[in-house]
Amino acid sequence: MATIQEVAKLANVSVGSVSRYLNGHKLKDANMKQIEAAIQKLDYQQNYSAKGLKSNRTMSIGLLMNNAQSIFSAAMIATLADELEKLGYSMLFSGFQKNKSQLGTKLDFLLSRKVDGLIVFEAEQEWQETKKLKNLDIPVVSINTPLDFPKVDSITMDNRESTKLVVKKMIAYGHKEIGIIAGLQKDYIARERLEGALEAFNEMQVPLAGHAKIYYGDYSKESGYVGVNKLLKQQTSAIFVCNYNMSLGALQAISEKEIQLGEELSFASFDYFDASDIFKPKLTVIRQPVTDISLLAAEQIVKKIQEENTVDGEKFVIPNKILWRDSVRRMDK
Repeated sequence: MATIQEVAKLANVSVGSVSRYLNGHKLKDANMKQIEAAIQKLDYQQNYSAKGLKSNRTMSIGLLMNNAQSIFSAAMIATLADELEKLGYSMLFSGFQKNKSQLGTKLDFLLSRKVDGLIVFEAEQEWQETKKLKNLDIPVVSINTPLDFPKVDSITMDNRESTKLVVKKMIAYGHKEIGIIAGLQKDYIARERLEGALEAFNEMQVPLAGHAKIYYGDYSKESGYVGVNKLLKQQTSAIFVCNYNMSLGALQAISEKEIQLGEELSFASFDYFDASDIFKPKLTVIRQPVTDISLLAAEQIVKKIQEENTVDGEKFVIPNKILWRDSVRRMDK
């Protein structure tokens, strides 16, 4: 069986360069081609078991996820697994399905598997179970909710800012009675998105009373459906929906009423989905950068493992992308 030293010798590069290449780091194109050619010629197979034994590591990362059923979560699981694999790590998944009482049990399960690090998706700081994370001996990266613990990295999106920009444009286009279908306010993300919408009214000097029509949903398609029907009875000319599933229900209700999007009602929502491109007019949506989030989370957790979790936690905010389409139009058009 070929060794990494033999690969380095044949490729005419250092052993360190080969190791970096195998762990997904970018090198000079010429070096990468030489290393790949040497790997193919020697039929080199990386021995992850030996690597783990040598460093007392399992070469595995635990993913603890609040809700794996949304389109955003499903995409996150797939891209995270791909990015971690490129860096030489496998991923163990465990979900607690919005049930915070299960978080501790699921966490214990992943720790029993001796994972080298932990990525946590949407665990609220105030939960008692979440506080266990600050005392772990392994690195932790939190996605979508900031955790103010000394050695925990947090990666969030600019949910408040992107929501504010969409609602501000609605107001600038002449819409004053705007319906907001918000999520459960016990959740950090839902609070951030609603706060962004309300800030838009304040910054555009439009009173909230009588103008901001808020319906609180529970993230389900059914609550989006009910929410739209309630909001349309309040003479709203534009509606913003704060998550994907609720937007599906909202669009179903709008379709059943044969309301022309963009003409009779302006509409925008969070979370891009492929089917949004088939609507006429195309929908204005806020797209969360799944690939960028996954890449950063994977890089940070591996970096913290290699540094043996000695570095203080960092906070990252990644901008969402707003796809401006014709479902949001001026009132006079």
